[in-house]
Amino acid sequence: MAKASDYGAIANGSTNCARAINLCLQETGVVEFDEGTYIIGGIGITNPLDASIYWGYPAKYLRGIKLIGKGKGKTIIKFAASTGTHSVLPYGFNIFMVNTYSYIGDDQSFDAGDCVITGITFDGNYDENWDPVNPYFKTVCGVRLIGSNNLIENCEFKGFGVGVANAEAFALQSYLPSTAADNTQGAIVRNCSFNTPGANSRTVATYIEANTSIAVGGNGIAGKYATGVVIEGCDFTNNLFNTNQRSPLHGISPVATRGCVVRNNTFTNYQGQHIYVDSYKNYNLVIKDNSATLCPQFISFVVQNWPRATGLPSYAPLIASFVDVTIENNTVGLAGPNSWYYNFNNLPLNASFFLYQYDRDVTALYNPGLIPGFKNVNIQGNTITNSNGNDIVYNNGGYWPASGSYANGAPSGPVPPITDIRVIALPTPPAGPRSWDFKPVTLEPAKSAKPVILNRLVYKSLTVAGFTQNLEAWAGASRIFAVQNISIPNQNFCIRLGQAIQVPTYVMTVKWVSQGFVKRYKLWTNGYEVLSYPLYSGEIIPGEGAQFEYWTTSFATRAFSEEFDLETDILEKPDDCCDELGTALANGICQIGALPNPYPTVYPVDNFYVCPVD
Repeated sequence: MAKASDYGAIANGSTNCARAINLCLQETGVVEFDEGTYIIGGIGITNPLDASIYWGYPAKYLRGIKLIGKGKGKTIIKFAASTGTHSVLPYGFNIFMVNTYSYIGDDQSFDAGDCVITGITFDGNYDENWDPVNPYFKTVCGVRLIGSNNLIENCEFKGFGVGVANAEAFALQSYLPSTAADNTQGAIVRNCSFNTPGANSRTVATYIEANTSIAVGGNGIAGKYATGVVIEGCDFTNNLFNTNQRSPLHGISPVATRGCVVRNNTFTNYQGQHIYVDSYKNYNLVIKDNSATLCPQFISFVVQNWPRATGLPSYAPLIASFVDVTIENNTVGLAGPNSWYYNFNNLPLNASFFLYQYDRDVTALYNPGLIPGFKNVNIQGNTITNSNGNDIVYNNGGYWPASGSYANGAPSGPVPPITDIRVIALPTPPAGPRSWDFKPVTLEPAKSAKPVILNRLVYKSLTVAGFTQNLEAWAGASRIFAVQNISIPNQNFCIRLGQAIQVPTYVMTVKWVSQGFVKRYKLWTNGYEVLSYPLYSGEIIPGEGAQFEYWTTSFATRAFSEEFDLETDILEKPDDCCDELGTALANGICQIGALPNPYPTVYPVDNFYVCPVD
């Protein structure tokens, strides 16, 4: 692994390291950073390779780029305190510190995928790039990846912002190229921090662009949807007051996705719209287990008629829709109005858990197939505090064709029906402070205790460990990428039927040898495998010598799932009254070793052991 310092990069917080980092990328495809601050850009720059980290042309290392730091706050890549850097970057008004090959008018056809960025703080240094002479300076952005199967984890993004009337700022972007196949693996963003966005406090009376932390997904213009997109474990903070920030703040924006999961993220005093989407379609979007405190607006979904609003019919693909959305188990404390709107003179929006807006002139002309703006949106099991009950689901209105204007409330005239938005099992907040009665504790005399006889049995289980595993490209048929040995001495067993397991990124089979014949059954089918074996239907499995096999699917080149249990028909007494599932019997997953051509070597990751090929 090559180090940036081997090519002349000096992490002293003053030397421009862009050229050295780019040279390392061109020659090795991998850069390891030491601790310290690496400056990007500066005064007197004439070459883009001195102004950003920039790869993909020439395409020696188009895919598989890796930027590896020592951790958040330890390895820092910082944009220089100079507006001179802006003038030579070929990305229009969006100035990205880290960028795959692009130019003005780029068709985004290059697939700079399989990229890994980890352990780095990216500092846009927004405040030191402010030019009082020319306040319309170009936007300062962070990382832009056009490619499939990218991983960004354990990074920090700060100090990225937008000029007075300039292009939208993005701390992190990752989209599919226009040449990608539909349903290609998109980006995973994990355990990243987003804080202190650039404060656009300049007095302006009109439209100001947004500042978005994460925008990931497919390629909406080309109609290519990303699968396997996950944003998890990230934290967002912003301690600015609303008088200091004129740009609307957007935390997470998934676009053109199927099955995207937004989970276990934390928002602390993030004074903007936490999850915001106004462009392209999303199917099977899951937003769960996130938390937010002092939240002005948790989710905002906007369906707007882009062709009418812009006067450009070519903008029709940008029209958003939300189909089969699950919003569950989020914990949100609402607080105050949201003052970050595109026009700062507009009245602020009230705090809300789920806000939607729907232009009712989105018809078949602009939305082929008449996909509703919202279809099967389920909101369930969330904990919402500081709510008045009317702000859980808030209709922000939209454009009503009958009146030719924007309005809130019910539409008038012949407009498409509003949608299927269902609120399920939401808690009703108390009308006022709750009083509690306290009673003294009375100690009762000791009583004799007898053991409780549990007159029930529980099923033992086989545990399938949660994992994420990179795979080679889909070869047109499923293949085994891992096995799991089963060891239950002196005990044959069956897997209980009726367990609804749906994992799109791989298929499991159970296999054993009986009288010289191989028996193999699929435990489920997801429609993405090419695997001509029957489904398991209760066959007796030997406790020793059987294996679980993990097979690839066409769904993605990264297999992943959360841990789950397979119940067997082996019964045992429960350990206690609360024991509902018996002993876990599974061993660790064993990853197959090097395969013959055309398959490349697969490397071990967490939860996997290397074992020889049969």
